[in-house]
Amino acid sequence: MPYPYTFKDMEKACKRIARAIENKEKIIIVGDYDVDGVVSTTILVNFFDSIGFNIDSFIPNRFEHGYGISLNITPFVNNYDLIISVDNGITANPFASWCLDNKIDLIITDHHTPKEILPDAYAIINPKQESCNFLYPDICGAFVTWYLVSALKKELKVDIDLKSYLGLVAIATIADVMPLIHINRAVVIFGLKELTRSKNPAVLALKNHLNITSFKSETISFWVAPLLNSAGRMDDASLALKFLQSKTILEASSNLYELINTNEQRKVIENEICDLADENLLNPKDNILVFMSNDWHEGVLGIVASRMVRKYKKPAIVLTNTEKEMLKGSGRSLNGFNLFEALFSANDFLDKFGGHAMAIGLSLRKENLNNFIKSLQDIKSNIDFNLDNSIFYKIDMDIINFDFYKILEKYEPYGEANPKLLFECHDVEIISSNSMGKNSEHRKYLISQGDVIFEAVHFNPIKPFEASINNKIKFTINKNSFKNKDTLQLVII
Repeated sequence: MPYPYTFKDMEKACKRIARAIENKEKIIIVGDYDVDGVVSTTILVNFFDSIGFNIDSFIPNRFEHGYGISLNITPFVNNYDLIISVDNGITANPFASWCLDNKIDLIITDHHTPKEILPDAYAIINPKQESCNFLYPDICGAFVTWYLVSALKKELKVDIDLKSYLGLVAIATIADVMPLIHINRAVVIFGLKELTRSKNPAVLALKNHLNITSFKSETISFWVAPLLNSAGRMDDASLALKFLQSKTILEASSNLYELINTNEQRKVIENEICDLADENLLNPKDNILVFMSNDWHEGVLGIVASRMVRKYKKPAIVLTNTEKEMLKGSGRSLNGFNLFEALFSANDFLDKFGGHAMAIGLSLRKENLNNFIKSLQDIKSNIDFNLDNSIFYKIDMDIINFDFYKILEKYEPYGEANPKLLFECHDVEIISSNSMGKNSEHRKYLISQGDVIFEAVHFNPIKPFEASINNKIKFTINKNSFKNKDTLQLVII
């Protein structure tokens, strides 16, 4: 792992925190409402807990306080001497100025892309800022927080187990879709092992609920991340924070039950909006699509944008009316197109925006919507969004067995920049096709090629298969474990 002090301002931040501890100053951590922000908050709260220093934490509410760290949160933080932001703050210039005016020191830890003018903070720890010598800029906010804890361990000369936080860092790295290469790959490998052997009540509750004994990257991306994210999307991220900080398995199970119910609500609303999205597409011929409605739930707009990207094979921005004259939304990209940089050309029409290459959040005045869309028309791309760069390996189904699967396991963990191997089979018969899922949004098939029969699943299919012959299918391979029996299952894409 790179040395923590290669981060710009790391030493300055640590010495300020050490002084605050020595002088018994009041410290508050300000996080973000997604998985990365909640996990970052948890790591820092747990660290201060472990050294016996009392601090407070606050996660802005998406609906009450808006995107990022804004002046809307000042009533909650105005009685503190030191504010430490995690996974947030790199574009919080007005808030930093308010801190300065009120003689409150602000330490920003973030990983999002900075704008040209940085906030006037006491210290900024962000691998993407200029003159930062940290070698790997593409890490999540929780990993930045882990490095801060690592440096504080040395500064304060305290005996804490840094490895105990790696499970949380792995969750955030996968949930925030960081590339699983270099140190991200290393932290996820070690972090998943840490989760598997963890006695943390929240982790044990997840194991019990999912009926698993070990964690894989897909466990995080398909099950854990959506659960934790649902709190901030639907209501308040404090529910996810409360779950991760549960002290007993009973408390964790109760908090998990609340998260599960919240996530089910999220799925229903997300599907309702996706069903309405086509008729609310404002610019079907442009490179960057914009969808807008007055009454969509803003908490699920990012997921809807992802599904629109998958459907239309173009970057997508999904907006809704949050206040009388304001629109707020999320954007998602694909195929290496940097949506964050692209939106700089439309910056004149935006009130606020932030994020990174593949995912952005934004707000704008309703009166600027048409000009915003026109500015997007000027964005030209040399990327063919319809081009599928995926490589599919053509195989016959008779080679799919556990020996073959063991070879695939050697390439784990899978994720961004290290996708699962994709396969293609021809002349496949769909023996049966049935709906599954609470809202019948998925499909389960029984398929065959020659004498070989497999079960296959198809999540949120745009065009489901029906019972038929001579089909070409594209898929990945999963191992299912149920009642101590392992089976292989094809996941159609």
